[in-house]
Formats: sequence, C-alpha cells, structure tokens
Amino acid sequence: MANGTGLSNLSAEKKHKNILHCWINWLFSDIVIPLVQAYFYVTERESRRYDVFYYPKTVWRDLTRNAIASLNRQSFKVLRGTSRKAIKHSFCSSRVRFVPKAKDMRPLVNLKAQSKGGLLNKCHLIIKKVRDENPEVFGSSVFDYNNVHQNLSHFISSVRSHLKEKFKIYIVVADVLKAFDCISHDMVLKIMDDVLKCDDYVLRNCTKVVCNKSKNAIYRFDSNVAISKGNNICDFLIQLSSSSGILVDQGKISSIQKIELQRLLSEQVKGNILKIGHNFYIQQVGIAQGSKLSPNLCSLYYGHLENSVLSKFLHEDKINSGEDVSAPKSLLMRFIDDFIFISFSKKHALNFFNRMRRGFVHYNCYMNDSKYGFNFEVANSEHCCNRLYRGDDGFSFIPWSGLLINCETLEIQADYTRYLDINISSTITVKMHSSTKYLQSKLCHYMRPKCHPIFYDSTTNSPGTVKLNIYQTFLLCAMKFHCYVRSMPDVNISNPELLHVIKRTFRYMHSLIVRRTHDVELQYNVRPILKLRRKETTWLGLSAYLRVLQKKQSRYKNLLALLTEEIGKYGHLDRDSDSLRYAVDDSHSSMFWKFKF
Repeated sequence: MANGTGLSNLSAEKKHKNILHCWINWLFSDIVIPLVQAYFYVTERESRRYDVFYYPKTVWRDLTRNAIASLNRQSFKVLRGTSRKAIKHSFCSSRVRFVPKAKDMRPLVNLKAQSKGGLLNKCHLIIKKVRDENPEVFGSSVFDYNNVHQNLSHFISSVRSHLKEKFKIYIVVADVLKAFDCISHDMVLKIMDDVLKCDDYVLRNCTKVVCNKSKNAIYRFDSNVAISKGNNICDFLIQLSSSSGILVDQGKISSIQKIELQRLLSEQVKGNILKIGHNFYIQQVGIAQGSKLSPNLCSLYYGHLENSVLSKFLHEDKINSGEDVSAPKSLLMRFIDDFIFISFSKKHALNFFNRMRRGFVHYNCYMNDSKYGFNFEVANSEHCCNRLYRGDDGFSFIPWSGLLINCETLEIQADYTRYLDINISSTITVKMHSSTKYLQSKLCHYMRPKCHPIFYDSTTNSPGTVKLNIYQTFLLCAMKFHCYVRSMPDVNISNPELLHVIKRTFRYMHSLIVRRTHDVELQYNVRPILKLRRKETTWLGLSAYLRVLQKKQSRYKNLLALLTEEIGKYGHLDRDSDSLRYAVDDSHSSMFWKFKF
C-alpha cells in the first residue's frame, strides 16, 4: 500500500512538472519571444559577445542608418543601374550585420558565399609558403607567439649585458587606425604580384610524422603542403629534408597558374560587395577582414611599408647618432597592424614614436591615437592615450597583442587587463545539461593558450615571473570554475568530484607546458629552459583556488576544506622558495582582485 502511494505521488509530481514545462514553453514561444521580436533588435556587443543586449527597434534603426552613412563616407560606394548589374554578375555579394562597439558600429561580413572551393585554400597555402621562405618581404611581421618568442629570445640574448647592468629600456607600441580599411587595392595587388615569382605552382599533400620526447612516433594530419615550381619530385625532396620530421606523400597533387592566382586575388581585393537591406555596396579602399587571405595580405602591405620607408628611417637614425648599425640594440615587431619598438636609446624610441605619429601618406596609413603605449616622457602627447599599466607592486608594463611586457626587464606575462571592465561570467557559455566531464573540458580548453613556452622560458623570465604566470593562470581559471559551477543546473555534484576536476587541470597544464616547450625546441630556432616541477604547478594551482574560492566561502565551505587538506600534503613548499613566495604575493596580481565574478 505504501509503495503504491509513493508511486502515485511520483507520478503526480512528474505530471505537474510536465504541465509546468508546457506552460513555460507556451509563455516564451507565444508571448515573450513574439513581443521581443516586435519591439527589440537582439544582439551582442564586440567586447561582450556572450551577453545579450536589447535595442528598441527605433534606436537600432538610427544606429544602423548612421553606420551605413559612415560606410558611404569612408570607403564604400552604392551600386546603381548598369554598374550594379555588371558587378553583381561578376562577383558574389556578402550579407552584413552590425555589432555595437563602445562609440560606433562594426560591420560583420559573412564571406562564405565568396569561397571558391579549394581555390581560395590553395592561394592561402601558397602565400603561407612564400611567407615561410621569404619572411623579409613581410618586414617585422610575427604571426603567433612562436615568432614573438623566437625574436624576443634572440634579442634578449644579444643585449643580456645591457639588462644585467640595468640599462633603461624604452618601449613604444602603436596600432594602425582601421588597418584593413585603408589598404590601397592597386598597391597590395602590385606587391603580391612582385612576391609571386613562379608562373606555375604545384601543391603536394603530405602527412607529417614527428617524434615526441618519449621517442614515440606521432602522426599529425594537419595537411602539410609542399610547393614546387614544377611537378618534379626532387624539388619536394629538398623541402622534406629541411623539415622537422618526416613528411609522407599522400599522392594528392594539384597545380595552379600565377595568372589564376592574380585573378582570384583581384576578386578578393576589389570585389568585396556588401548587401545591406536592398542596396549593394562595393568597397573602393581597404580589404574585407573576414577573408582567409586578409591577415597575410595586411601583413604583406605593412611589411612593404616597413621595407620601403620605416627600415630606411631607423637605419638613417642610427647612422646620424653615430652608432654601430650592426649592433642589435633595438627590436621591431608587428602583429598584423600592431607595432612594438624596443630600444636602449630614448632618442631612437622618441624618433620612432614621432615618425609613427606623422603617419604614412603614400600608404594611407595613420596610427590610432587611443592605442599608443610608451614608458617615457613625450612632449605634446596630450591627445595620445598611453596604455601603460602599473600594478600595486610598482612595476610598469606595456600591453601588446595579449602580452604584458615588463618595462624594466622585458619579462613576459599574459595580459588580463581586458577583464577589468567585464564580468567573468560573460566570458563563458554553459550547456543546459552539463557534467563534471564538460566542466573539465571547458577548464582545459581555457588553459591551452596560456601554456605557451613564452611565459615559462627561464632564458627570458625570472623564476618568480615563471611561477607568477602559473599562479595567475589558475586565479582566472578558479574564477571561471566558480562561474561554471554556479551556472550548472545539476547542483548534486559532490565536492570530491569537483576536487578531482581541479587536480586534473593541474596535471593537464603541466604536461602541456612540457610538451610545447619540447615542440618549440624542435621546430624553431629557440632553446627554451623550463625550470618547473609538477609539484610546484600543483601547489600554485591549489593556492590560487583557495585564494579565489575563499571569496565565495559560504558556497564552497566543504570544497575549501578538501583543498586545504590537499595543499597540506606538500608541507610548507614556499618556505624554502623565494619564487613561490613572490608568485603568491597579492601585490603582483593586484588587477585580479578588481575582477567581478
């Protein structure tokens, strides 16, 4: 009888839940969503892409009208009459939507319709190959942290005596204003034409086999492509012999002529047509940001600017100052449109700053006054916003391309300043039905970009900074952990399960750092030194989680007890380590205590 009553109660509860679900579904599908669609435009913002914003449709119409008028004034022209018909037949149009920024709107273009199948991919691979074989035509371009690490490591090695004697370092950062939108079509096509030396290109797909530290073979199916001037196996064998691994020919060969590449590039550069409402607009100056080719074309364009104007200016500046031109006392790098200049001469740094501020008329290139960074006094720079960051510990840093560069030592930290203006919860997405496995995968995914050897290489960073980079990575990871746990509908996850997930991220991070350090040594001309023990990584991770979750101790009382017990197994590891004490000192992570999570 009791069992029958229990089953009856369960059945009634399930029925009530189903009725509630049906009512909620009806409320949203028939009332809430139609009302929102009728009166609001729903979108994200550029700086907060996981948050949802509701703009009254009258307000949104005014915003988009102003954005379209701005496009007309700058670099786009409305297509009308016969020109509209002719160009529409020749090129594909792309749909546009606008995303609000702090002061204006950014047009986001869907370029999928413009893809020419594999042809665009072939062109991309050929430009990449040209970039690898002739990096000088791209100027001081760097394309990822591997390039930055390589350049910075070599520079620091050449000026180590200056750093030991604590010579003053002068750094300038400058960002091109609307870099993609001011590129001259004819000039970039002419530059590209000069770079493509061959009349025919043959592409051969290969799979790379490399050896890991345990001497095990690893197959990488990341579509390596060898490019030759003709279908001659000898040309490919020369490339294979210089590769860091064994390339296995997949037997897939394709070819493309230079004239075909030129036609495709011309279409990509000059045929950017946007469909906004019922009107079509063609871009007269600048290139589309969403194209696969755009980053390399942009890097090549500003590389040509450097080689033609800027390098000559820096060379003459050295000669005029009576310095040895062969002495590497300065370093110039550029990530697409973001310049950084490092020098031990204030005069050189000031001259570089003033030259960048004047702009380059022939290239239609001018700097963004709100994105400068410099660590010295500059006269008449009131209108320039200086992005110098100074923490509570008194150290000054220049933010550049996701990195914080120490103005006194050139040590590298990750740039977390962008989190100062947003809530950490707005940087994550959560599934309706999440699990501990999902939580673990999300935390490990966050870790990946933070495991680059540039942050942990003891040839460029001190032991304290290496440990601090580990600690700060886990501080933010702990904040994201809280946001995920708070958002997950299943509140029945046990504390031991959560502890297991946390410890798993420690092991994952340490293993990935070790593996990537080894990979960099194999593939780049860099010899990084990793002085980091697994137990130090774990101790720093536990310390970070304890520091963060103590701010939410009412929710994590039992988990904090488990974390305290776990860190107790390592004893007073920091007592005999200055670098560990330095890492967990709150003054070195002062920005983190201002984050909202």
